[in-house]
Order: sequence, then C-alpha cells, then structure tokens
Amino acid sequence: GGGSSNLDPSAGTGGSSSSAAALSVLVGCQGLDAEDSLLQALEADGLALLAAAAAALEDRPRAELSLTLCDSDFIRGLNAQWRGKDCATDVLSFPQDDAEMLGDVVLCVDVADRQAAERGHERRDELRVLLVHGLLHLLGYDHETSDVDAAEMSEAEGRLLGRLGWRGEGLVAAAG
Repeated sequence: GGGSSNLDPSAGTGGSSSSAAALSVLVGCQGLDAEDSLLQALEADGLALLAAAAAALEDRPRAELSLTLCDSDFIRGLNAQWRGKDCATDVLSFPQDDAEMLGDVVLCVDVADRQAAERGHERRDELRVLLVHGLLHLLGYDHETSDVDAAEMSEAEGRLLGRLGWRGEGLVAAAG
C-alpha cells in the first residue's frame, strides 16, 4: 500500500531505538485569532500524535510538525494554488523533504466548525480528526490512490485517534 507500515501507535515514545526522538509542534494562525487554550491543546495533541507515531520516525533524531489554523479564504487560496481546486477544504498537508521537519498541516477552522456541527461533536474533536488525517498524509498514507490504501489509512486514523481518547470515526471512514 501507499502508507507507512511502521506506524504503530502502541509503540509509545521509545520505539525500538535507544533514545527517543526530540519532538516539537509549531502552531500558528492565518486569517483568524484562535484562543490560546485551543492552540495549546492542539500543540499537545500534535506532540501526542508524534509520540504515537514514533516507530515511523525512528530514523529521525528530531521530528517537527508545523500546524497552521486558518480561515476559509486562506485555505481556499492554498487549495487553488496546490491542488487546482478553487474552494475551501478542511485540511491540507505539505510534506517537507527535510531531516527534521515532517511538513505542514493546515486546518481550516471555518470548515471544521461546520463539519463538527454536522457530525455532532465539538470543534476540538473535529480539529483532532483533521490533524490525524493531515499527519498521516505527511507519513506517506494516501486514501485517494486505491481502496486498499484508503482502508489502511482509515485503520491508522482509528488507531491514532484512539490514542487521543476519540471513539468516533476518522475522516476517511466518515467520508465513506
């Protein structure tokens, strides 16, 4: 499949290496003012997800993730520029060819709010679902390449979301 077979959320932060990778999450905003508590919660979620994905990161002494919360206008511009789709979307991932920086995950708060209302859960829960989805894309998963890859990514979403205490569906499963 197109995914990373090393993703083992049960591995914890140590993995099989003698020293754990130094993990960091850089959180910012574009086009909106988010509450500090939300930014801190998402930073903590990002760190927990990187720790859960430690097996996939074992060859990196450091692993950084850039996370940007934005409005619909900002993500619409990115979606048009990079995917040729002139519409807002919920999450975009931009892998980096860098020894430390995994890449950028951009989450649209406007779309997340709408989807949270449609799915009957809170904003933070929807942002967690989107963060997991974006991180898996950075780790090599792709639900658009085949049904097998979609099933693999859906399973990985469920495992990582479970590590964050989420019992609902991931984005791939919700999209059906």
